[in-house]
Amino acid sequence: MSKKDKKIILIAQCLINPYCRVHILGQNFQLSQELTSYLMRRRVGIIQYPCPETTAMGLQRNPQGRQQYDSVFFRNHCKDLLKIPMLMAREFIKNKYRLTCFIGLENSPTCGIHWGKHKVNRYQTESPNPVDSPDPDEPVLKGIMAEILEEELTKENIKVPFLEFPTQSEPSSEKRKKFWEVLDQSVAPPPPVA
Repeated sequence: MSKKDKKIILIAQCLINPYCRVHILGQNFQLSQELTSYLMRRRVGIIQYPCPETTAMGLQRNPQGRQQYDSVFFRNHCKDLLKIPMLMAREFIKNKYRLTCFIGLENSPTCGIHWGKHKVNRYQTESPNPVDSPDPDEPVLKGIMAEILEEELTKENIKVPFLEFPTQSEPSSEKRKKFWEVLDQSVAPPPPVA
Protein backbone atom coordinates (compact mmCIF):
# COMPACT_ATOMS: atom_id res chain seq x y z
CA MET A 1 0.00 0.00 0.00
CA SER A 2 1.53 3.35 -1.05
CA LYS A 3 1.67 6.21 1.38
CA LYS A 4 0.28 9.49 0.04
CA ASP A 5 2.96 12.18 -0.32
CA LYS A 6 1.51 15.27 1.38
CA LYS A 7 3.64 18.32 0.63
CA ILE A 8 3.89 21.92 1.77
CA ILE A 9 6.16 24.79 0.79
CA LEU A 10 7.27 28.03 2.45
CA ILE A 11 7.19 31.00 0.11
CA ALA A 12 7.85 34.74 0.05
CA GLN A 13 4.54 36.61 -0.06
CA CYS A 14 5.31 38.75 -3.12
CA LEU A 15 5.51 35.59 -5.23
CA ILE A 16 1.82 35.05 -4.42
CA ASN A 17 0.75 38.69 -4.00
CA PRO A 18 2.73 40.89 -6.43
CA TYR A 19 1.24 44.06 -4.96
CA CYS A 20 3.70 43.66 -2.06
CA ARG A 21 6.68 44.38 -4.29
CA VAL A 22 8.34 47.80 -4.19
CA HIS A 23 6.09 50.07 -6.25
CA ILE A 24 8.65 50.99 -8.91
CA LEU A 25 9.47 47.35 -9.65
CA GLY A 26 5.95 46.66 -10.85
CA GLN A 27 3.72 43.67 -10.26
CA ASN A 28 4.11 40.45 -12.18
CA PHE A 29 0.84 38.56 -11.92
CA GLN A 30 1.77 36.25 -14.79
CA LEU A 31 4.76 34.99 -12.80
CA SER A 32 2.57 34.47 -9.70
CA GLN A 33 0.01 32.57 -11.73
CA GLU A 34 2.71 30.37 -13.27
CA LEU A 35 4.16 29.50 -9.86
CA THR A 36 0.86 28.95 -8.04
CA SER A 37 -0.56 26.89 -10.93
CA TYR A 38 2.54 24.71 -10.82
CA LEU A 39 2.19 24.16 -7.06
CA MET A 40 -1.56 23.47 -7.25
CA ARG A 41 -1.12 20.95 -10.09
CA ARG A 42 1.40 19.09 -7.92
CA ARG A 43 -0.82 19.32 -4.83
CA VAL A 44 1.68 21.36 -2.82
CA GLY A 45 0.18 23.40 0.02
CA ILE A 46 1.54 26.94 0.39
CA ILE A 47 2.59 28.63 3.62
CA GLN A 48 3.52 32.26 3.07
CA TYR A 49 4.71 34.76 5.61
CA PRO A 50 3.69 38.44 5.50
CA CYS A 51 6.07 40.62 3.46
CA PRO A 52 8.53 42.10 5.97
CA GLU A 53 9.25 45.16 3.84
CA THR A 54 5.56 46.00 3.38
CA THR A 55 4.67 45.40 7.04
CA ALA A 56 7.62 47.51 8.22
CA MET A 57 7.53 50.33 5.64
CA GLY A 58 4.25 50.21 3.74
CA LEU A 59 3.56 50.03 0.03
CA GLN A 60 5.05 53.38 -0.99
CA ARG A 61 8.57 52.54 0.20
CA ASN A 62 11.66 53.18 -1.87
CA PRO A 63 13.84 50.28 -3.02
CA GLN A 64 16.77 49.63 -0.72
CA GLY A 65 19.70 47.29 -0.38
CA ARG A 66 20.26 44.60 2.23
CA GLN A 67 22.47 46.97 4.21
CA GLN A 68 19.53 49.27 5.05
CA TYR A 69 17.39 46.38 6.30
CA ASP A 70 20.17 44.82 8.38
CA SER A 71 19.23 46.31 11.75
CA VAL A 72 18.22 44.77 15.07
CA PHE A 73 14.79 46.36 14.66
CA PHE A 74 14.09 44.88 11.23
CA ARG A 75 15.51 41.49 12.23
CA ASN A 76 13.21 41.43 15.26
CA HIS A 77 10.29 42.37 13.00
CA CYS A 78 11.14 39.42 10.70
CA LYS A 79 11.28 37.02 13.67
CA ASP A 80 7.85 38.20 14.79
CA LEU A 81 6.41 37.68 11.29
CA LEU A 82 7.74 34.11 11.18
CA LYS A 83 6.11 32.96 14.43
CA ILE A 84 2.79 31.80 12.93
CA PRO A 85 4.23 30.37 9.67
CA MET A 86 6.76 28.37 11.74
CA LEU A 87 3.98 27.06 13.99
CA MET A 88 2.05 26.06 10.87
CA ALA A 89 5.08 24.30 9.38
CA ARG A 90 5.65 22.39 12.63
CA GLU A 91 2.00 21.37 12.79
CA PHE A 92 2.02 20.11 9.21
CA ILE A 93 5.29 18.23 9.76
CA LYS A 94 3.91 16.69 12.97
CA ASN A 95 0.95 15.43 10.90
CA LYS A 96 3.17 13.73 8.31
CA TYR A 97 3.34 16.48 5.69
CA ARG A 98 6.68 17.06 4.00
CA LEU A 99 8.17 20.57 3.87
CA THR A 100 9.75 20.50 0.43
CA CYS A 101 11.60 23.83 0.19
CA PHE A 102 11.53 27.59 0.59
CA ILE A 103 11.16 29.89 -2.43
CA GLY A 104 12.50 33.41 -2.19
CA LEU A 105 12.78 36.20 -4.72
CA GLU A 106 15.81 36.99 -6.87
CA ASN A 107 17.61 40.21 -5.88
CA SER A 108 15.44 40.77 -2.82
CA PRO A 109 17.34 42.28 0.13
CA THR A 110 14.97 40.45 2.47
CA CYS A 111 13.83 37.25 0.73
CA GLY A 112 16.63 36.61 -1.76
CA ILE A 113 18.98 33.67 -1.50
CA HIS A 114 22.01 35.04 -3.41
CA TRP A 115 22.64 38.68 -2.42
CA GLY A 116 26.07 39.62 -3.73
CA LYS A 117 27.88 42.91 -4.24
CA HIS A 118 25.57 45.81 -5.10
CA LYS A 119 26.19 49.31 -6.39
CA VAL A 120 26.40 52.19 -3.93
CA ASN A 121 23.95 55.08 -4.34
CA ARG A 122 24.65 58.81 -3.99
CA TYR A 123 24.15 58.54 -0.21
CA GLN A 124 26.97 55.97 -0.05
CA THR A 125 24.62 53.17 0.97
CA GLU A 126 23.96 49.94 -0.84
CA SER A 127 21.49 50.21 -3.71
CA PRO A 128 19.15 47.47 -4.95
CA ASN A 129 21.17 47.28 -8.20
CA PRO A 130 23.78 44.53 -8.43
CA VAL A 131 27.23 45.42 -9.74
CA ASP A 132 27.69 44.74 -13.45
CA SER A 133 30.67 42.39 -13.10
CA PRO A 134 30.59 40.69 -9.70
CA ASP A 135 33.80 39.32 -8.25
CA PRO A 136 33.37 35.52 -7.95
CA ASP A 137 35.25 35.65 -4.62
CA GLU A 138 32.82 38.23 -3.17
CA PRO A 139 30.69 36.74 -0.38
CA VAL A 140 27.08 35.98 -1.24
CA LEU A 141 24.54 36.39 1.55
CA LYS A 142 20.90 35.52 1.95
CA GLY A 143 18.36 38.29 2.34
CA ILE A 144 17.59 39.24 5.95
CA MET A 145 14.28 37.32 6.15
CA ALA A 146 15.70 34.29 4.33
CA GLU A 147 18.65 34.26 6.74
CA ILE A 148 16.34 34.40 9.76
CA LEU A 149 14.07 31.72 8.29
CA GLU A 150 17.09 29.45 7.88
CA GLU A 151 18.02 30.07 11.54
CA GLU A 152 14.47 29.24 12.69
CA LEU A 153 14.34 26.05 10.61
CA THR A 154 17.77 25.02 11.93
CA LYS A 155 16.49 25.42 15.52
CA GLU A 156 13.75 22.93 14.63
CA ASN A 157 16.29 20.61 12.95
CA ILE A 158 14.49 21.11 9.61
CA LYS A 159 16.69 21.13 6.50
CA VAL A 160 15.17 22.08 3.15
CA PRO A 161 16.53 23.59 -0.06
CA PHE A 162 16.32 27.38 -0.39
CA LEU A 163 15.36 28.27 -3.94
CA GLU A 164 15.27 31.68 -5.56
CA PHE A 165 12.72 32.45 -8.26
CA PRO A 166 14.69 34.14 -11.06
CA THR A 167 12.19 36.93 -11.70
CA GLN A 168 14.71 39.01 -13.63
CA SER A 169 15.40 36.27 -16.17
CA GLU A 170 13.43 35.61 -19.32
CA PRO A 171 11.03 32.62 -19.11
CA SER A 172 13.10 30.73 -21.71
CA SER A 173 16.45 31.45 -19.99
CA GLU A 174 18.72 28.72 -18.63
CA LYS A 175 18.40 30.24 -15.16
CA ARG A 176 14.61 29.93 -15.24
CA LYS A 177 14.79 26.38 -16.65
CA LYS A 178 17.22 25.39 -13.88
CA PHE A 179 14.86 26.82 -11.23
CA TRP A 180 11.97 24.63 -12.50
CA GLU A 181 14.23 21.55 -12.59
CA VAL A 182 15.35 22.06 -8.97
CA LEU A 183 11.77 22.77 -7.85
CA ASP A 184 10.63 19.56 -9.64
CA GLN A 185 13.27 17.61 -7.70
CA SER A 186 12.19 19.22 -4.42
CA VAL A 187 8.49 18.41 -4.75
CA ALA A 188 8.91 14.99 -6.40
CA PRO A 189 7.85 12.07 -4.19
CA PRO A 190 10.79 10.72 -2.21
CA PRO A 191 12.19 7.38 -3.34
CA PRO A 192 10.69 4.36 -1.59
CA VAL A 193 12.51 3.22 1.54
CA ALA A 194 14.03 -0.21 1.06
